[in-house]
Amino acid sequence: MQLKSYQQAALDALDGFLSRALASGPAEAFAHAVADQEGAAALEGRRFEPRVYQPLEQLPDVPYVCLRLPTGGGKTLLAAETIRLAARSYLRRTYPLVLWMVPSDAIKSQTLEALKDRTHAYRRRLDENFGGHVRVFDIAEFEMLRPQDLQRSTCVVVSTIQAFRVTNTVGRRVYAHHEELEPHFSGVPTAGMEVVSAKEAAGNGMLREGAVKFSFANLLYHQRPLMIIDEAHNAVSGLSREVQTRLRPAAIVEFTATPRQRNNILFSVTASALKDEEMIKLPIRVRPHDDWREAVSATVATRNMLEAKGDKDRDFIRPVALYQAQARNGHPTVAELKSYLIEEKLIPEARIKVATGEQRELDGVNLRDRREPTRHVITVDALKEGWDCPSAYVLCATQSLSSQTAVEQLLGRVLRMPYATRRKDAALNCAYAHVSEPSFAAAAEGLRDKLIDMGFTDEEVRESLQPRGVEQDAQGNLFDPDPVRPRPVLQVTVQDSPEARAHLNGLQEDGVDYVPKPDGTLLVGMTGAVPETAVAGVRAVVPDEDHGHFDAQLAKHRAKVEAQKTRAELGAVIDVPRLLLEMDGEVFAADTDAIYERADWSLLDHPAVLSETELSFRRDEDVIEIDLEGEKLIYSRSTHEMPQLSGLVLPDDADLELSLIQWLVRECRHRWITEAEMQPWVAGLIGSLLEREGVTARTLIDWQHQIAARIRWKIEEIHKIERGRAHQMALFDMSAKPTWDAANVIRFDDTVYRTVPTQPIGAMRFKRHLLGADRAPLLDGDLNGQEFQCAWSLDSLDEVDVWVRNVARHPDSFWLPRVGARFYPDFIARLTDGRIFVVEFKGEHLVGAPEAREKDRIGRLWAKTTSNVFLMVRQVAHGVDAGGQMRAAVS
Repeated sequence: MQLKSYQQAALDALDGFLSRALASGPAEAFAHAVADQEGAAALEGRRFEPRVYQPLEQLPDVPYVCLRLPTGGGKTLLAAETIRLAARSYLRRTYPLVLWMVPSDAIKSQTLEALKDRTHAYRRRLDENFGGHVRVFDIAEFEMLRPQDLQRSTCVVVSTIQAFRVTNTVGRRVYAHHEELEPHFSGVPTAGMEVVSAKEAAGNGMLREGAVKFSFANLLYHQRPLMIIDEAHNAVSGLSREVQTRLRPAAIVEFTATPRQRNNILFSVTASALKDEEMIKLPIRVRPHDDWREAVSATVATRNMLEAKGDKDRDFIRPVALYQAQARNGHPTVAELKSYLIEEKLIPEARIKVATGEQRELDGVNLRDRREPTRHVITVDALKEGWDCPSAYVLCATQSLSSQTAVEQLLGRVLRMPYATRRKDAALNCAYAHVSEPSFAAAAEGLRDKLIDMGFTDEEVRESLQPRGVEQDAQGNLFDPDPVRPRPVLQVTVQDSPEARAHLNGLQEDGVDYVPKPDGTLLVGMTGAVPETAVAGVRAVVPDEDHGHFDAQLAKHRAKVEAQKTRAELGAVIDVPRLLLEMDGEVFAADTDAIYERADWSLLDHPAVLSETELSFRRDEDVIEIDLEGEKLIYSRSTHEMPQLSGLVLPDDADLELSLIQWLVRECRHRWITEAEMQPWVAGLIGSLLEREGVTARTLIDWQHQIAARIRWKIEEIHKIERGRAHQMALFDMSAKPTWDAANVIRFDDTVYRTVPTQPIGAMRFKRHLLGADRAPLLDGDLNGQEFQCAWSLDSLDEVDVWVRNVARHPDSFWLPRVGARFYPDFIARLTDGRIFVVEFKGEHLVGAPEAREKDRIGRLWAKTTSNVFLMVRQVAHGVDAGGQMRAAVS
């Protein structure tokens, strides 16, 4: 399973934190990680909320951090990867002991099932990382844990937090004395462990008051496990902190979508990142209803529509609707809702499943099985944890959202994208919510808090909820992705009847909506461009005597729609040629990875040496010094145990050296380097270390994990050098062959950036912007900001025919290759003479930075190769403002 980019970024942040925490402590390591993130964000114009490390009161030296991932972000996979990182970067144990804490029995069962299944992706990752030496235990099975298991395997014990979270430990199984655990306590220090109480001794004649218990909790206290906490917002109480003190973990890593103030958030993933990686369905299309029956009927219609579209998809997709029923004292109850589906909506009972605390009809049901008939699932809150079905598409909430926290978790169940791949039909990329609220505003307000609780940011909420309503005041409000340009709404009133509603429900996907009115009529609305099928459908329910008025209203509406069309909607496009490369007769996109794959280099061409500056041993003290990015880090042997490599029992130094080399080759694997190259290079490096005075193979074994970390750093530095060299040779050397092809372009048209949020520009109007006079996606700063002023200057140039904001890191955007990254220029314009004008705005504080020079260089190469124009524009350059600089460049 290939990690997503945001997952790898989260793990990289954790790896760096743990490596530094080992030498300088968690607080300094956290501050360093935060500073790095803030520096990178500043280059992109982003800001983070202030973060200060809060140590555990009783365990101040224990690293304690939280990774924040929204619902659907793959927390369990990252937790499995965390074990490998912690083992090598901090624990310094080949095979760590892990206590994996979860909030409920449902999630425990789900986690155990995945980790014990050797074919599951999570278990495969563990087996790959530890050479198959992995054992997984339910907390109920801890008595089966043997000392040899801890020596020869990575042992993962999965438990609920409740198993340990008690005020009084007497009588609790994990704190009780177990004779089976006695071998674990042979010859180990017992200071700080819990002892047998007078009450326990009185109840068991084999126990002596004051003696150390052979308990699982004491075993953990001695072994100092890595503690992983899933859904960590449930584990921040004072009692949970007391539990952590009893167990004395070596490090604590939490995972949650909704961290609290006490969680040290090391890395935060946004919902937008999940959407970019095609992990979740967005936006959420929301429709309010006056009554729960209407909400249920609309849910059935939406699900049926999605199933028809799913039948045409390349993968098997059978959309499922989730209904939130009420408890016995509310309406509708589970029974009422099921009866309504069967009797009024004519749903076969076999297609309906009930999942509550009392009825567990989903147990053992595989919703991905084509033969499984389930299409409707009724629950109260039983799905809030431990249930995952990417085929769930529609949520039906049957009461006010603000009063039911269970909606938050149910909504999360309809967000996961089937097969984690964007579907061809746009309707299958959205989630749907039908709610019993009187208006969209009320429904949106209720869902706002739910989405924020699930890990969305305020900005992401605004772009993630779309109304499906016809009332004028629902246009341009908080959750509309295009709030500054309300689309014209064609409205017509017809008589209310079951037949009329059924007919209009069938026109839902043609953009037809309706709202019941107290006077017995339906207000029917169509927003924006109205297809002929919708016109004919609505005309059929309009009385014959009103057809003339309807046709006149339709003509006026279409005139308004035409007048509001953007340049893109009128057919304007901007085709930007990609930068291509020709190497060895092959032409391909000039991406750094693609270049690097074709580069001819070898690790063996680089000296296999770690200098005294990069890695040194103090002979007068039992410490090791490592130079990390110019900063000396010092590790002391006295602070941690030094487990040696498993199986190294022979005293012969040659055998120790060979075993160490083999271990380092496995531990320092790199995707660009073969083992055939790695083996002799590592052997040479170890040989050079052994030539130092006073350094033996046993010394290196003692420091194997630090040496491995330093070798990985060294290889990564070599990797960066080779990437830069390959980039230079392929693009800028005399032999380089950059090229382009008119058929290989990035096209900006009316389909681009449909889900990207926009910002109001007040009374100003762009004359030449591709996506409309009053919208520009994601401009940094306010209307007085330098970037907006640059856009305004670009729009004012007579030489510009049409332009667009080029959104960074968007899959539809134009980019140029940098060493190890991609460069997304700020603006793309088509000039009146047909040339493409690419503009990058650079603030004064960044003009001379290496990054700016690299961007300017590759931009000029693209312009020279394709006969177009590139400009790195400043607010003022040599007395000339941004508009003057651009005018000079294009002329």
